[in-house]
Amino acid sequence: MLAWRRVSLVGPAGRLRAPAQVAAECGEQDGGVLLTAHRFGQVVPYARLLCRHLAARASPWAAESELAAAREPGLLRLARRSGCRALVLGPEPDPLVREAREPGALRAAAAALRRIRRAGLLTVVHLTLGREEDDAGVFARAVWLSTAGRVAFPRLAAHEGAGPMSPDELGRGLAWAARVLHCHRTIWRRTGVVGADSRAALVANYRLRRMIMREPTGEPTPAMRLARVLARPIRIRERVPFVSTLVGAVAAGGVQVRSAWLRVRARRDEARAAFVIRLEGAIDARAARKLVARVRRALGRTPERIVIDLGGLELVSLTVLTHFLEEHASRLAELRGRLAFRNLRPALAALRRNLHGMVPNAALLEQGLEETS
Repeated sequence: MLAWRRVSLVGPAGRLRAPAQVAAECGEQDGGVLLTAHRFGQVVPYARLLCRHLAARASPWAAESELAAAREPGLLRLARRSGCRALVLGPEPDPLVREAREPGALRAAAAALRRIRRAGLLTVVHLTLGREEDDAGVFARAVWLSTAGRVAFPRLAAHEGAGPMSPDELGRGLAWAARVLHCHRTIWRRTGVVGADSRAALVANYRLRRMIMREPTGEPTPAMRLARVLARPIRIRERVPFVSTLVGAVAAGGVQVRSAWLRVRARRDEARAAFVIRLEGAIDARAARKLVARVRRALGRTPERIVIDLGGLELVSLTVLTHFLEEHASRLAELRGRLAFRNLRPALAALRRNLHGMVPNAALLEQGLEETS
């Protein structure tokens, strides 16, 4: 598809070109055409009219699009009948839906990609990894989205510019993801064999596999293994009062939580030679115990330092401040020097204010654990 001729849907004045004009330019030469500069399906009436004009051309074409196009199954079927072979998605809007806070956002993105495939269209998804907000689990999420979404041609690339990952970790992560995406089982699952286009995608993926397998083996890094163990969100189930870590929050001192999750991200901080574990959402004693068990299973007795980042934590149950800290007081003392906190002081200040100065076991955290900036 890289050899396909590019045709812009936007004219020099920045406006959408007439569909008849676009179809005429597409028919000037033989071969495939990639429609660019405007996301197909963003303006549904325009997209439908464009399909009708391109149908008379009887040549294959593809278009840049976005996940939202999956909400228009009628448009996708019309595009297929008019000669469309594939939709190209990403890197913007982000197919990995990094900005979404809902736990099911990535599953919804995979379902949208599958709807595009069911309409008879292949998908080419560009994923940029190593962005500022990325953790070590972004490689596994990219592999999962491409596999679950039946992406025929996943295109993984490193983010340009400085990011939270070292070049070595980013390179190893990309190499690992490429090898996993091009193993036999994953290729067949992504492409399928029903239809000429699927068989062509299968052959193209096996050609790419031969090139990838000549490269050095990409092994997951320790941070990637930790992120994989911590990837599944933990549901908050305790029906106890929660305290907000945000200063001035409404009902900050006695929030009753009915539906909340603890999301955990992990990455490697080369500057501090430590694993950074970022907590997001809410936490109760049950979720805290589950988190500790997962970290122990992933890291064992590793001598690496661990930094807990509380910057994304919004609600803390009173059972964490009482029962959990009392249960693990001796263990916290043993980890002094190896365990540190980030954004601890702002969180404690908000808790103290929202609890009117009474924070159980605050001295344990303040004196026993050093905070890192």
